[in-house]
Amino acid sequence: MSKAIFWCRNDLRLRDNPGLSYTLRHHDEVAVVYIDEADLSSPSASVWWRFEALTDFAEQLDGKLIYRYGNAKELLPLLLDELSADAVYWNRCYEPKAMARDAELKQQLKDSGTTVASFPGNLLVEPWEVLKGDETPYRVFTPFYKAALKQGFAEPYDNVESASLSQLMVAKSELQQVKAKAQRPWMSMLAEHWSISTQSMDQRIDGFLSQAIDGYGELRNVPAVDGCSRLSPYLHFGQVSPREIVARAGAKHLTGSFIRELVWREFSHYVLYHWPTTEEENMDSRFDVIPWINNADQINAWQKGLTGIPMVDAGMRELWQTGYMHNRVRMIVASLLTKHMMVDWREGAKWFMDTLVDADVAQNSLSWQWTAGSGVDAAPYFRIFNPVTQGEKFDPKGDYVRRWVPELAELPDKWIHQPWAAPEEICRLVKFVPGKDYPLPIVDLKSGRERALSVWETIKSAAA
Repeated sequence: MSKAIFWCRNDLRLRDNPGLSYTLRHHDEVAVVYIDEADLSSPSASVWWRFEALTDFAEQLDGKLIYRYGNAKELLPLLLDELSADAVYWNRCYEPKAMARDAELKQQLKDSGTTVASFPGNLLVEPWEVLKGDETPYRVFTPFYKAALKQGFAEPYDNVESASLSQLMVAKSELQQVKAKAQRPWMSMLAEHWSISTQSMDQRIDGFLSQAIDGYGELRNVPAVDGCSRLSPYLHFGQVSPREIVARAGAKHLTGSFIRELVWREFSHYVLYHWPTTEEENMDSRFDVIPWINNADQINAWQKGLTGIPMVDAGMRELWQTGYMHNRVRMIVASLLTKHMMVDWREGAKWFMDTLVDADVAQNSLSWQWTAGSGVDAAPYFRIFNPVTQGEKFDPKGDYVRRWVPELAELPDKWIHQPWAAPEEICRLVKFVPGKDYPLPIVDLKSGRERALSVWETIKSAAA
């Protein structure tokens, strides 16, 4: 009887799971193991999602998910002995720290006589597969996107059949005990906004593909409507694979705006793979000398949604209450922080990693550097979003702001995005007192923009 371990990470699914499928096909008994190496002392929003996704995955496995908490390099060899297994398989991770850990562990296991193999399970294309003609990686998204489409995407693997679950080995699981320790009272707030089960996810996918994908290019910019797929957390934890989503979307959508955004997700992993320091360092070294201000009081106001700028505060409150923020609004709040407020993009990235249920190192670092202007394929530093005009354009009736900043609900549409400028008679009519019922802006948008542009000119001149 051959026994093997399938070590799952961010691939909590039975469909299109190449590592799990291979393990079940080539061994008589299989142990599905999850080793949790997270720091649970101050769990982030994504910790809550992970435990709910693990619970759902365990149910799909008829309860035969072996969960351990600790160091994978120490626990995997112990589990091999405990389960009398002589092979380990996994789907690849692409974050630098995870890749280094996997490479070291693979060699350690091979040296001990264990069979080890890894599989491409979580991306549409492997980061080393799409290169320019001179074999160097792309630094700009559009050429990467075109090259990836030209290469094509693999079809999903066969789903794991229910009969195969009889091959799964049972061992003690610590999932429920550790999950209970990681729970915090505020997590119930997140649960009001999400259903994490695979069944709910499939309903979400089907609804989006049948009702919203055709209008995605326009509606994804309107935060008051349900125009985004909201699949990012399911993708991050591997409850669904990007290959399956592309297959379900069908060939007619392959070159559409939704698949383009899915490839942008790929590009973030691609960039982090080829430039692993960009998780914490500026891609453009000129930004190393920017004199960030990092005013602690202003950062705190930004985090709490109390900047006095409605579109920004609506986004930050949505984030705190739901663990999610609309795509367009993410760019607006990031632009205000890094440019008008002159706060280091790493401060924003850190807050997002703590508060987003879809927190992903690759996407987070790429997106923040893109907004700050310091990254690969970045928006120019002098591209500074005006949160008032952005609100007027993408939330013209103020529906999004009114939902998340209810103290502004009675203001007319004309003033909802700049309440500090509302005429006195309007304020009296709706019983609104600027600065009392809602903060005045913590930064002047005009002078903040001018300051940011001045800093950019300074570092540009220094570089020359």
